Amino acid sequence: MSTKFVVDPGLKMYKAVLSILLAIVLAPAHAQRATDTFKLYFDLNVPTLSHGTEKKIDLLVYDDKIISGSGIMIIGYADFLGTEGYNKNLSMARAKNVKDYLVKYGIAAADIKLCVGEGEIQRRGMTDKDGMPTDRRVDIVVNNRTRKKAPAKQPEIVYNKPRPRKDTARLTTANSVEELKNLKTGSTFLLKNVYFPADRHIINPQSAETLEKLYVVLRDNPTLKISIEGHVCCVKDAPDAFDVDTYEPTLSVNRAKAIYNYLVDKGIDANRLKYAGFGHRRPVVVDERNEQDAEKNRRVEIRVTENR
Repeated sequence: MSTKFVVDPGLKMYKAVLSILLAIVLAPAHAQRATDTFKLYFDLNVPTLSHGTEKKIDLLVYDDKIISGSGIMIIGYADFLGTEGYNKNLSMARAKNVKDYLVKYGIAAADIKLCVGEGEIQRRGMTDKDGMPTDRRVDIVVNNRTRKKAPAKQPEIVYNKPRPRKDTARLTTANSVEELKNLKTGSTFLLKNVYFPADRHIINPQSAETLEKLYVVLRDNPTLKISIEGHVCCVKDAPDAFDVDTYEPTLSVNRAKAIYNYLVDKGIDANRLKYAGFGHRRPVVVDERNEQDAEKNRRVEIRVTENR
């Protein structure tokens, strides 16, 4: 026999207040804006993001479902298990962890208009000792006002005719990783001698010397902040290459994240690092004709985001 329960009348008031808040934060008074809501689920009593949740956020950002320039609300929840105070803190911690992850990925903190923990969703009469798993979540609500619609019938044009990078002039000619400390904010440095097996994001041991140098530069220059940016070559009719380790078409993202994880594991403050994957959307050579052209596109770059 299924358990019957009655939704707390206060939930109706909560929904009404949240609707008003959405209108105020995400839309001007004279127009209603369309929004998307993405739900991220958590395990019982766990505020941290699982690997699967991180991958979902990676894909949302990579697919431009979440982009800088949009109004973003992050709202955390908990189920009815636990005390009111505990659930409030738990839901807030979940929301903050999602916000921190988005900012590290490159979403502008100023675009996150709200980050709150609403605590538990009241379900009066519910006695299931396992709680309500769908209430252990964070909702990311995104305003779509700046989203550009791709052509409905010819999306392949975006991939078959990739645009050359617009910031080529800012790509430095520095000869060593050590010179990174002298670069100005906005400069981009080609990270040479970092290798990955074909179609994989696992760092090749031959990359150890270069990555150690990168770590030392960051360790010795604590005000230096960077973005690690992955690029791939030789992709047709798709935005990115397929990663055989994850069975997902996010190879450039995963390679950038692998270097990010290496630096964090070595002790570099994660707040100083961002990572992103651009697939084949920013080729140095638009029309690859040989292995030399492919090698120029198959790369990892370091962008200086702050250097004081």
